Order: sequence, then C-alpha cells, then structure tokens
Amino acid sequence: MCKNNLKNNFLFISILFAGLIFQSCKTTRSITKEAFAPDAPDDSTFIVAHDIVFPETDGDYKYIFFRLYNPIYKNPLYIANLLKGGINSTRMENDPEVSHASINFSLDDNYYGLTLCGGDNQLAEEECAIPENNEYMKKCDPEKSEQITYALKVTEEEYERTRMFVQTYVERNDIRYATGLNFKIALFSIKRKFFTPKERQEFGSLIYPDGACNKKANIVYNELESNFVCSTFIGYVLYNNVESVSKFFDENNIKYEYLNVADIGQIPGIVPIFYSNWDNYGEAARAFVKEYPEFAEYLKE
Repeated sequence: MCKNNLKNNFLFISILFAGLIFQSCKTTRSITKEAFAPDAPDDSTFIVAHDIVFPETDGDYKYIFFRLYNPIYKNPLYIANLLKGGINSTRMENDPEVSHASINFSLDDNYYGLTLCGGDNQLAEEECAIPENNEYMKKCDPEKSEQITYALKVTEEEYERTRMFVQTYVERNDIRYATGLNFKIALFSIKRKFFTPKERQEFGSLIYPDGACNKKANIVYNELESNFVCSTFIGYVLYNNVESVSKFFDENNIKYEYLNVADIGQIPGIVPIFYSNWDNYGEAARAFVKEYPEFAEYLKE
C-alpha cells in the first residue's frame, strides 16, 4: 500500500511539473482551433466544418454527439489547470489541445460529462452557455474556453441503446470519477510519446499494458462498471453499444481504460463538425444546422 502511494504521489508531482513547464512554454495561438481549422482567422469565435463526410450506414440512422473541451480556468494555479498542462505535454502532434469530454444525443447545450466536481452525481449535465450550473465548468472562463463538437453516425437501434445506457448511469447515481485512472493514463501517455517508436504511437497501433481489458456490460443483470474518467467512460459506452466502435477496438486491440480525451476524436466515424468558444456554442450549433439542415431535428428552436 505504501509503495503504491509513493508511486502515485511521484507520478502526480511529475504531472504537475510537466504541467508547469508546458504552461510556461505555450504559444498564444490556439492549438484547439488550429487542429480544427488551420487557416481560420485568429479572431474567429466559431467555425463550421465544410464538406463533412460520414461513413455509409445501412437502413435508418441517427447521430450521437461529443464535445471535447479546452477549458481555460479562471485561476491559473487551480490544480486541474496544472494537470491539464501535464496532459497536454504528452499530446500527440496533430491532436487538439483538449482535456475533457462529454456526450449528448442532440446538439442542445446539455451534454453529460464525468468530473470529480459533479457533486452527488459525478456524471452531470454541462452547459457551455450557463457554466455556473456545473461545479466543474463554473471554474472556467466561458469567453476563452474552447470546444470542438463531433458527431458519430449510428443505426437508430444503436442510438437508442446508447442513450438508454447513459441514462441508466445518470439514474443509478453511483458512477465515480476514478482519479487513479489519470495516473495510469498519464504514465501510458508518457511512454507512448517519449519511449515508443513513431510507427507505434498512432491511435490504433498502440501496444497496451498486459492485463488491460475491455469489459462487456449487462444492464439486465446489473453488471456495470462504475469507475471511470471522462474519456474512458465514453470509450466504455461506445464499446458496449456501437458495433463499428466495438469491432474497431477488438480488431486493433484498443483498451478503453487507456483512452485519453484526444483519442476519442480518432475513433473511425467520429467526425468534427464545428468549433467554438463556450459562450457562443449555441450560435455555432445554429450556424452548423443552417449549413446542414439534416441536423435540424437535433437542435431545439
């Protein structure tokens, strides 16, 4: 027990140190915006993707949505800000600068995200336009914080199954943010970036630690996992409910318990559709629907 605590503390301090170095060396150009649209003007507060293409799906289909966040904390010394720096110091070259993820079944501003600040239910609704309603988001500056919204095309059956799966967790109120998983992911990410050959660094070609496994859930028999961080929860949800994701994970030996936030955007079929600052998410969503009217059903007037 003592050895494990010492190891965790050492890694925790290492992440903080990396975070401090990273924050001090950051450029003023937004890596998040640049990853989404390299040629976008610096003063653009939202950008809609053009000519988006989704994989073909047989039969009727729907979309599941994800937000990957680059939170800008009001207090630069807030512990999560230092941890964010540590996460970004192991960011792969073409990844956006993101450190939190959430999921939704419409484009309305009420995504579900798992955080340590979620209160009694750590899987809580997050609204970019009203950050004060969420303990995690209220610590951030909505005018400076950024997000990229992604969409995944699925069958109607997969959509409904995934929606009910997430809702089950919301109603159970026993899911917990597993802080220790951050240490595992951080150590894995450090090894991935600095001690792994280039050809083995890309998502889909990684070699995961022995003992890592993907677990199948069973709602009927109450066989559900309960300890996650935001990104591993989304990986778990998709692995258990979307066939294309489950197949991709199995064929490439991907383990959701080591899934970091940026990896979510690398899952085949998950397509970036618009970027914005938090405070104008609604404006960006409306602009997206105007350009792509087929998504109008996912956004309330």
